[in-house]
Amino acid sequence: SPSRRIVQMSSQGALLLTVVASCLVVSSAFAPPLMPSQFALRRSMHPTPYAVTSSGRVGPVRHRNLRFYGASLRMSAEEIQKVSADVAEGSLKNCRYWSCLPSQLTMYTDKPETFQLVKGKVAVMPVTVSGVPTGDPVEFDEGDYGVVPAGSFRWEVQKPTTKMTNCMEGLQMTTKGWQEESPFKALQGKGTLSTKGRTSEDDLQYLKELVADKGVPPKRSWENAIQYKLDRDIYCANLAFVVTEQGILVQDRVSEKTLEVLTEDGFKPYSEQDTYEETEGSKRWRKDGNFAASNFIREENL
Repeated sequence: SPSRRIVQMSSQGALLLTVVASCLVVSSAFAPPLMPSQFALRRSMHPTPYAVTSSGRVGPVRHRNLRFYGASLRMSAEEIQKVSADVAEGSLKNCRYWSCLPSQLTMYTDKPETFQLVKGKVAVMPVTVSGVPTGDPVEFDEGDYGVVPAGSFRWEVQKPTTKMTNCMEGLQMTTKGWQEESPFKALQGKGTLSTKGRTSEDDLQYLKELVADKGVPPKRSWENAIQYKLDRDIYCANLAFVVTEQGILVQDRVSEKTLEVLTEDGFKPYSEQDTYEETEGSKRWRKDGNFAASNFIREENL
């Protein structure tokens, strides 16, 4: 009858499904284990961190700075900070001085860097491993203290710069354009390599700051100040000095263009309409490198 046939067919189908399931179980028991894909391996090695967001939801942490170091992907969400001298001085004991000319470079550090900008000006900006900016640059001027977290950061050296830093990436800094100062200059707390690329305007600004700090030399000591101090100062290398009765003409050493006049009352602008009488000692200085006349010339005059 039709009903008997339907029952017979259903029983045969159930038997077939049972046989197929048994075969699958047996085959899976003797089959080799499945190898995970490369994507699954990378995900297991570097799992995405999760945290509670500001809206209260649980989601992946969006880091602002990524870097590849060795075989791992280092992430840092910390910000570049300007700090006070009290905060930074504890990390800058017995640290080294490094100098760099104006350039743009990317540093990859595994530890935070604390530094003091002794001279120059820089702007530091977080970037990705491929160099894409992930934040705004932070500018540091002469005398500023800063902390750069671990990660990849682009340094834009805007002026010849010397910094004291606790960064131990000496090889990387050397290959990126930084040069370590000699221990003698490090003890003096200033750099010599930062004089490269300086102009006469930079040296004039340094001279103004020096005069403001030490005071204006009296007229009777102008020659000694030039011969034994200013002419030997590495930060006045682009300047030449002409002593006149009215004041010291501060000139560009190459073009011999007078920039300003240093008098007993301070710096004054130079005017071509004014008359400046150069002293005999200044003429000897520019010719022989000595303000005083030699004994041979004195005997001839006698």
